[in-house]
Amino acid sequence: MAEQRPNGVSDPEVIDIIRSVEMRLGTRLRDARPLPGGHSGLTLTAERCDDREQIVIKATPPGRTAVGRHDVLRQARAMRVAATGVPVPRLLASSDDPAWFVMSFEVGEAAEPAHDDAPSGDDTALVTARFRVATEMLARLHEVPVGPLSDGEAIVAPADELGKWERTLGAIDDGFSRAGREAFDALAGHVPRACGPVLVHGDYRLGNILFDGPNAVAVIDWEIWSVGDPRVDLGWYLTFCDPSNFPSIGYLQRRLPSPVDVVGAYEAHAGRAVEELRWFLALGAFKMGVVMAHNLARHRSGRHVDPFQERLPPTIEHLLGRAATLAAAPAP
Repeated sequence: MAEQRPNGVSDPEVIDIIRSVEMRLGTRLRDARPLPGGHSGLTLTAERCDDREQIVIKATPPGRTAVGRHDVLRQARAMRVAATGVPVPRLLASSDDPAWFVMSFEVGEAAEPAHDDAPSGDDTALVTARFRVATEMLARLHEVPVGPLSDGEAIVAPADELGKWERTLGAIDDGFSRAGREAFDALAGHVPRACGPVLVHGDYRLGNILFDGPNAVAVIDWEIWSVGDPRVDLGWYLTFCDPSNFPSIGYLQRRLPSPVDVVGAYEAHAGRAVEELRWFLALGAFKMGVVMAHNLARHRSGRHVDPFQERLPPTIEHLLGRAATLAAAPAP
């Protein structure tokens, strides 16, 4: 068994991970190959030889420390808890050494109608239905008991969340550092008191939910979850309700549910009002602007070349400016 090389995989250490998975599952795997998209950890897809089920393997990359987005077992722990409230891929097996977990390969479309080049984004009725389902699921996610996650997990207050993205700000292109600093200073000038704590996905949006038509199949990409304030998720999610937040890459003609309608639906499902939301809308814009600026810097440095990143500067400028404006505005 060990002398045969899985299709699409040549790194000996990655092959060792696949062999470890085969031993735990009790079956050979075939057609193992990297799963396109994303930059978090090592993600492979493969087919089981015994029942032909398609699976996904997430592993800490060889030579990397299992921290942050590379801590795949932490991701699996959050998914196991989240599964009590929202659909997630089925967890099939895991290992501490080497660190990996296996989950079911779920089929569906994960598209961001605000800026993704997907035909479904032009279907207003479908987009509206998906936002309705996603909003209800977000409220359910925030009701999941977080007790099982309390061991070793610090509660992330709004100030802590802001500080995390300030650290990323320090690595962005100098052309955006001033706008980023202005946005950060405005946000830091009035940090709301925390509420919760709840399970925070960290990157909750339609682009991280697999859909079959209007039906949600699974919430994916749990790399940056935390136990913290539910409004962090909501402010980020609402950033993607408005294509005008992405002036250089957005589909401005698409009709998406308004943030007001989404917030109203969330409040109805959650059974509580959302207070000081403007600050979290500013945080969402700041976070998106910093993420895009960081990705652009990586492209321009040659660390991850992607010509698409050159389209981002007007959107980065808009998001950071919007963050500063929202954070500086007096509360209604």
